[in-house]
Amino acid sequence: MKAAKHRVMMSGVKDRYSIAAFTIPVEGTIIRAPKELIDDQHPQLFKDFDFMDFLFFSFSEQVKLIDSPDQIYAFASLSLPISDQKHGS
Repeated sequence: MKAAKHRVMMSGVKDRYSIAAFTIPVEGTIIRAPKELIDDQHPQLFKDFDFMDFLFFSFSEQVKLIDSPDQIYAFASLSLPISDQKHGS
């Protein structure tokens, strides 16, 4: 997964302030792709999972050598990451 590209354009000489807002689902929340988005042409890429299991996984010892964007693949992928499939590895 990659962050969305965005650009801020400001006119004049003004200070710019940014606020980060994060949310964590309630324990027991299952993350899943909506069924209506999955079909033969758009297969499910990740298994359904409990968000807290992924959160604990992302801070575990076994994840220290995995780049942050690849952690979701290591945890929940049903197949190789697309970047690996392109290279045949």
